[in-house]
Amino acid sequence: MSAGGQPEEVRALRRRFQILALVMSLVFVALASRLFQLQVLEGDHYARRAVENFTDTITVDAPRGRIYDAKGRPLAVNRPAYALHVTARPRVLVPSEIPGREPAYERRPISDASIDELVSLVDFVDARDEADFRAQLERLRQDPQNGRYAVAVRKNLSWEDNARIQTRETLRGWVEIRESARRDFPVGELAAFVTGFMQGVGPDQLEKETRANYRPGDRVGKTGLERQWENYLRGRAGSRSRVVDSVGRAVRSPDAKDEADPGAKVAPRYAVEALPPEVDPIPGQDLRLSLDLDLQRVAHEAFAGKRAGGLVAMEVHTGRILAMVSVPGIDPNLWEQPISHAQYKDWLESPFKPFVDKTVQEMYFPGSTYKVVSALAMLEDPDFDPNETIECEGYLDYGNRRFSEHRHEGPIDLHQAIVQSCNIYFWHLAIDKGLTLARMEATARKLGLGERTGLAINAEVKGVVPTEASESRQGRFERGVQLNSAIGQGNVKATVLQLAVLYAAIANGGYVVFPSLVDKVVTFDGKTVLATRPQRKTEQTVIAPFDRERIHRGLVGVVNEEVGTAFSERLPNVVVAGKTGTAEVGIERRPEDEEPIEGWDVTKDHAWFAAYAPADDPEIVVVALVAHGGAGADAAAPIVMQVIEYYLGERSSDGRRAPRPPGVPPPLPGQSDEEGGLP
Repeated sequence: MSAGGQPEEVRALRRRFQILALVMSLVFVALASRLFQLQVLEGDHYARRAVENFTDTITVDAPRGRIYDAKGRPLAVNRPAYALHVTARPRVLVPSEIPGREPAYERRPISDASIDELVSLVDFVDARDEADFRAQLERLRQDPQNGRYAVAVRKNLSWEDNARIQTRETLRGWVEIRESARRDFPVGELAAFVTGFMQGVGPDQLEKETRANYRPGDRVGKTGLERQWENYLRGRAGSRSRVVDSVGRAVRSPDAKDEADPGAKVAPRYAVEALPPEVDPIPGQDLRLSLDLDLQRVAHEAFAGKRAGGLVAMEVHTGRILAMVSVPGIDPNLWEQPISHAQYKDWLESPFKPFVDKTVQEMYFPGSTYKVVSALAMLEDPDFDPNETIECEGYLDYGNRRFSEHRHEGPIDLHQAIVQSCNIYFWHLAIDKGLTLARMEATARKLGLGERTGLAINAEVKGVVPTEASESRQGRFERGVQLNSAIGQGNVKATVLQLAVLYAAIANGGYVVFPSLVDKVVTFDGKTVLATRPQRKTEQTVIAPFDRERIHRGLVGVVNEEVGTAFSERLPNVVVAGKTGTAEVGIERRPEDEEPIEGWDVTKDHAWFAAYAPADDPEIVVVALVAHGGAGADAAAPIVMQVIEYYLGERSSDGRRAPRPPGVPPPLPGQSDEEGGLP
């Protein structure tokens, strides 16, 4: 026994008990601390993790904004469709290799066999289409971020594709077909270059435009207004959540009844109540255009039998485009389905260039339509006498070269040079009267040539206005270039739209207008977001009134004098002012390896006609180009006259008037439009 009266064994046992109690206390404190951390400090985090185990959030695409013509007729709308979505790295339940441990969920990429099975159920247009589809799936399963979500890999499924995929149980969990929408273009090719078409967003665009929040599988505007106004048309996507089972399949709500499958799995009520709130998509905004679909159809039909060309019809005072046609075109509905490689190759190799918008995207020699620029440049010289005549002998010798023209002989002044389109007269101006490249350039640029018009559609080109400096840099400046430029040849290049702006300036008294297609942007419920107003490039006229009147009389003579180049195409009920153009292409013979094509001869000149009407009070300007069409009076003038005749006839029948041009005040109370200054 110890000195304290307690046996040594009891004292040792008591110490052990105290140590054990301390250890147990520490264990309980640790457990309590951990429970406090899990339930209080990190409760929200784990609650979200728990919800994620049985919820799936779906992106709801926003309805794309629609495009309408001036009378409210649809040019681009949306139609119901179905889209194939794939989760390339689905969540799978993986058994634990450790005995007694619960299985866990992991993200695993789909197998090659799974891809093969899905591919076998889809109809492809050709081998390339199938290869592109496989490549898309491969990119997604190698993408740890986007592979976790359901991505649209094929839009606008056929009914057969839909049925085959829906019946495959082995695809459940990573393949799903959802309701979607396809872009529909009711008038097809008729307005193809105006509306443009849609295409899937590519990997490069996803990387470059990260701020735009594009996702794999999204479709975006590729050309035309669909591309130019993408930010307005696109809208903002929404989202909705649903309860899913362990492999990601949706289960029905406890309040929903499924008579077709009464035994279907039902979601727990607590899971449904824990779903995040739905976010409604915000629809894209609609475009209301100045384009008149009836006039567009008349212009398009007027090109029947012509292989390639373009036309622009525009209000002379406002720049509002009424018709804009480029032929040939491609029906934008075709881009809503995969395009076969053979079809794409045919388009790409076609000599008619169906991908190219002939109104803004390609520039041509303007030919004699450019002579008004040369004439206006000379009229600015106070020493120039437009009434002075020269003797036309059918040719002109300059240097070691003879410039020939056999259409005109005898004395001719500026007026008749325009009426009869006499090249020799303008060559004479370039040689003897100081019509230099610098003078022509200054006038051409004032009238909008050599720069983009501002319409900003379909990669509009600038055109070319040659100068001595530009020609010298390329080592080809000779005085002969000056002669060619005076008649719209050489290195002068212009687009159809540029010439429409130029002739509108002559028609409206000398104001260069900015062309426009979109009148206003409105929301789905009709509220105006943006309304465009007619704008002029300058507030002052760029043509002196007297000079404008002289050119105007010449253009009236082109159509209405017996010696005029377009006299045979004049209209019986309206006086039209215009100018023909026959632009030489410099091709003397067709390539020997080129198969002949009916109605297409690359050795023939480009045919132009630019006109406005009525001549005494112009409302509309129309410019047409027929590529390799021959003489302007024969190929292009009839097209323009059909458009003018329809437009003025239609306006006279319904009593419509043009919108008030920029700078013209509205009428005062009690005044008519005429009293208020509306032309």
